[in-house]
Amino acid sequence: MKSNRDDFTKTTKEILAKRVSYICSNPKCRKTTIGANSQPDKATSIGVAAHITAASSTGPRYDDTLTPEQRTHIDNGIWLCNSCSTLIDRDPEYFTVDLLRKWKTDCETESWKRLIGEIRVQQKGRPRLEVDLIFTTRGRSNRGYSDKNPIEQVDGHFIMNMPPNPIIFWGIFWSFNFVVYNNSSYPAFNVKIESIGTDDFSQLDSLPSINNLPPLKNIDLKAKVTDLVEGDYSVADSVMTAKLPDKFKKLKLKLSYSDEDKIIYTDSFEFTELGLKKV
Repeated sequence: MKSNRDDFTKTTKEILAKRVSYICSNPKCRKTTIGANSQPDKATSIGVAAHITAASSTGPRYDDTLTPEQRTHIDNGIWLCNSCSTLIDRDPEYFTVDLLRKWKTDCETESWKRLIGEIRVQQKGRPRLEVDLIFTTRGRSNRGYSDKNPIEQVDGHFIMNMPPNPIIFWGIFWSFNFVVYNNSSYPAFNVKIESIGTDDFSQLDSLPSINNLPPLKNIDLKAKVTDLVEGDYSVADSVMTAKLPDKFKKLKLKLSYSDEDKIIYTDSFEFTELGLKKV
């Protein structure tokens, strides 16, 4: 009995699949439709050569102006996975002929660009981020004289009698480069740095709330820690001898980021005399 359907030939189906690298043409799916089977001499296919305009008069998006040859032509076909093939036929008012033709063109163009190297296929995986704190400079500045300096009265006025080494409020600072490295082949998204507890940098460059760190790249941030010391210059200098100030002994940081599937990862770090240590 002759079928009332205008079906594609086997050759047409194979070419439709190959032109999109056996990938579903739905841009929100892009599922691979062919692969291994548990049987070593078999392969599993979940792809369908679907009609853009129906193969029979009872099908979705049927166009009675087309000839049988036009309905079975490769131009009227689109390669989809089984699920997306069912989806487009259940709602033909949404999945229009124009939309499906755009899907087909876009997927074939994407396949061509991969083939010639304009688009590189990036496998998904977990990014691995590391941090480093690089000392750059330190210094001190006079913030005012202490009331602990000798005071004497002259002509009814109290004045400080400055000793050779007066007691001063010293503003002391340490500057660093805070570097976040992506030591992986996968991008990291929405990198965020937070302190754990009450201690924190006095100043740290902020990151945009939406950001990304490409593979094998790094982000450089400026960081600073400040302190106020009361004493003569020798007291200030003794505090400055350490490349890591005492404040760092309690400072802990949390680094958070996500991968392409929006899975969030967190790492914690604390400071030691040798620098940052993951905990």
